Amino acid sequence: MTKLRKLSDSLDRFFLARSHNAILLICLALSLLIGVIDYRGSTGLLIVYLAPIALSAWYGGIRVATVISIYCAIAWFFAGQIAVSFATVNWLVLSSSFARLAIFLVLAQVISKLRESSRQQHELTQFIVHDLRSPISSAITGLLTLQQTASNLDELEQEMVSLALVSNQRALTLVNSMLDVAKLETGKMVVRLEPTSIAELVEDAFQQVALWANAEEIRLVSDVQTPNAVLDPDLTLRVLVNLLSNALKFSPPQSEVQVTVHTGFAGGVRFCVEDQGPGIPPEYVHTIFEPFGQVKGTKGGTGLGLTFCRLAIQTQGGKIWAESTLGKGTKMNFTLPSHDSKIRSTPKGDDDSIAEPQHQVRPAASFENRPASEDSVSQPL
Repeated sequence: MTKLRKLSDSLDRFFLARSHNAILLICLALSLLIGVIDYRGSTGLLIVYLAPIALSAWYGGIRVATVISIYCAIAWFFAGQIAVSFATVNWLVLSSSFARLAIFLVLAQVISKLRESSRQQHELTQFIVHDLRSPISSAITGLLTLQQTASNLDELEQEMVSLALVSNQRALTLVNSMLDVAKLETGKMVVRLEPTSIAELVEDAFQQVALWANAEEIRLVSDVQTPNAVLDPDLTLRVLVNLLSNALKFSPPQSEVQVTVHTGFAGGVRFCVEDQGPGIPPEYVHTIFEPFGQVKGTKGGTGLGLTFCRLAIQTQGGKIWAESTLGKGTKMNFTLPSHDSKIRSTPKGDDDSIAEPQHQVRPAASFENRPASEDSVSQPL
């Protein structure tokens, strides 16, 4: 499944970067190649002719697919006619060619309609998710104001406000992940590399999940051995928040979640988010970063959080992987390259992406900093 997904992603990246004319030429060349093979072979290649038609209909639209369908029908006719003789028209081959042309045109129409329907569904989903963001942000702002200004709230009311803040912040993280996964997959996400304090980055991530950690009585522990690094602070912060949220979701009460940061290989920086949860079965370790990839039987979630993390790290030129032992917990690791990476920062004025508001929630609980107990190394995905 992972290999098929990678092949599909590669095809998407290749064809989506081409114009309709380029797609037409590519599919014409592919159809010509199939025609030559069909002529030299002893059996018909009806199924193979469908490949360029399907590609042209999906990526080029109905007009390109119609041209390719006619071309494939003509190529099939000539392959069959040459096999007999050009002295007389083989009416059986000719009628069969018209029948195949009809099949090709119907297939092109169906696939192009499916593509258009998929595109409209995707745009509608993005529109709805985008519009959800404003009321969620307003709710968070109102709850923060209530929490900071209302001194007459009793303990139960304060707990309800905190619970509402946690829920709204988790919803906002999900909304932003859904919006940004599509941008990252198509290469439209802007990367801004800048010198960043790693300690402050980890502290900001802790602050965003602190209410959730306090509610579950889970300690947040950090060991930052790398003071500064050149990276995209916004993307990396959101990756940390997603990984911390996952760790909190599966950690038992009164356990701890630890973030370790140190200098990795070739001068880069390596992050590790470790929990004491149930662990991940070995068969899922390599699939949890795929879209909607979830461990069977787990609670909640959409399966997009880790997909966002993978794409956000790969966009910065890094790698992300998981290490897990059943019954002992999970380590989510990612590395980012040093400042001499080939990734170039894009000026802020060129970005039309939606930035996530950073609501700094500072609970009474403090965060512990201490050395990590171990630092295992495994081969990244």
